[in-house]
Amino acid sequence: MKKTPYTAAAVLAVSVAVALTGCNRGDTAGADAGATNVGFSAGFLDSPFNSGLVNAVIKEANTSGSGLSMMPATDAQSDPAKQVTDVNTLLSQGAKGIVMFPTDSDAIVPAIEAANAQNVPVITTDVAANGGKVYMNIRANNVDMGVKVCEQLGKLTGGKGRILEIHGDLGTSSGYDRNKGFNECIKEKFPGIEVVSKDAKWKTDQAVNVAQTQLTTSSYDGIFLASDSVMLNGVQSVMKDNGKLFKAGEAGHVPLVTIDGTAGSLQAVRDGYVDAVISQPVDLYGKYAVSYLKDALAGKQYKTGPTDHNSEIVDYKGNLADMLPATVVTKENVDATSLWGNAKK
Repeated sequence: MKKTPYTAAAVLAVSVAVALTGCNRGDTAGADAGATNVGFSAGFLDSPFNSGLVNAVIKEANTSGSGLSMMPATDAQSDPAKQVTDVNTLLSQGAKGIVMFPTDSDAIVPAIEAANAQNVPVITTDVAANGGKVYMNIRANNVDMGVKVCEQLGKLTGGKGRILEIHGDLGTSSGYDRNKGFNECIKEKFPGIEVVSKDAKWKTDQAVNVAQTQLTTSSYDGIFLASDSVMLNGVQSVMKDNGKLFKAGEAGHVPLVTIDGTAGSLQAVRDGYVDAVISQPVDLYGKYAVSYLKDALAGKQYKTGPTDHNSEIVDYKGNLADMLPATVVTKENVDATSLWGNAKK
């Protein structure tokens, strides 16, 4: 039986849930005796990127010598109200520090304020919060990632034509910043390109619906997917079903550039179906989320400026954010072992 994009999405959801079973047991095999209990609040765990991010943080926290012990990770399942409840539950269970990636940058503020009231430091990863006191936000420079996509598609299209942008929820910092960086760059550098922007809310089924509607009714010279982790499989299925999926160099190829850098997207680069990927530094999210959490517990203070790890700490809506660099991946460097999508299982 031929699999539909929705079947593929369902299989992905089950696979992610299985992969995270160890996380939800609160696996602390490597944690030190007497270590400080900390928690992880996930906004949603429905893609390889999200599961990779959680696993990176938990592995780093539970490494012998870290002095930390990660409590069972919570999953808000894209429900902002549930994430607030999850954070309050972690606090009631004695978490002395919390790492989280919010499902909504505004809705997470009451949860952060609850942690602030108990002097429990908060680290956010990937998605920033729009309020509350966050010790540090660990993320790639999402505006710059949008710019990098713009530069790649501008080059691939010769600066002309129509591009379909399927973006994430603009109510999240990542969705807003990627959209902003991409569109401002197009207007400034490639005025001959028309962008048609459609919202998929970081949801596979919504990305599929957008692709189905747009690719069957309109012609595009390029496609930008704000998250290959969530969108690539479904969108490529739609392209294939509509006779629009061809390798680079073949007649009919539509240039495709994505953000995230999953194993699947890197393979699509190798195969020629994806022209470029902006790979997020997921392993570094885990490393520095835990590092900053330890610093917060120790009372260390940071300020804006360059870091010792090739990034810059900036002020983001009243909180500090460590903006880690993201890598442009093409066929020339797709096999680099430094890419999180190439990590051995």
